[in-house]
Amino acid sequence: MNVQIAQRLAELRRAKGYSQEALANELGLSRQAVSKWERAESSPDTENLIALAHLYGVSLDDLLSVDKEIEDDVAFENAERAEQAGAEQASRAADREAAAQAVAAATQASQAAARAAEAATQASTQATRATDDARRARTKGPWRSFPYGVLMIPLWFILTLAGAAPYSFLVFFTIPVYHWLANILDGALAREAEDVPPAAAKGAGEGMSDRPADPRDPEGRR
Repeated sequence: MNVQIAQRLAELRRAKGYSQEALANELGLSRQAVSKWERAESSPDTENLIALAHLYGVSLDDLLSVDKEIEDDVAFENAERAEQAGAEQASRAADREAAAQAVAAATQASQAAARAAEAATQASTQATRATDDARRARTKGPWRSFPYGVLMIPLWFILTLAGAAPYSFLVFFTIPVYHWLANILDGALAREAEDVPPAAAKGAGEGMSDRPADPRDPEGRR
């Protein structure tokens, strides 16, 4: 602060009958702050300048009429505060944007993980079904074990001898139809067997083995 302005502030204070401590109490400041103003070691901010002008009964222009330097200091201080406030606001906005992007990225990663887990579950289910189908295909049931194709040969021979030679060969066309039906029937039987709980089958076997022996059978044969 300019020395002349500092002297002006001290003169106005003494003219209004304020001590440094009394003025500090009016402004809600320490006495050291007022003392620094009057020694030109620091400058009052805009709010304190307005309060001083009100206490001294002068306008702000009259308070600063000694020199324009104080106006430049106040303008610089206000500009510096505005710049600092703008920088803080920009920093907070950047932090909010970064947090929103992090949340969006975490949500996308969670959704991708859920889709991957669902795909893995579906693949496992399909693999299990394929394994079961392959196992059932390798296991011949009673229908596929039946020698239908072999029996068609003597049937064809009999029909040929019976005078149905032009049509007897049609029996061989029934072989693929039979195998198709046999696959369906054996598959149904295999699924029914898989649906029977092992405990039930075991219990049935144990029930038969635990049946009391016939008292008329001295050797305990069942």
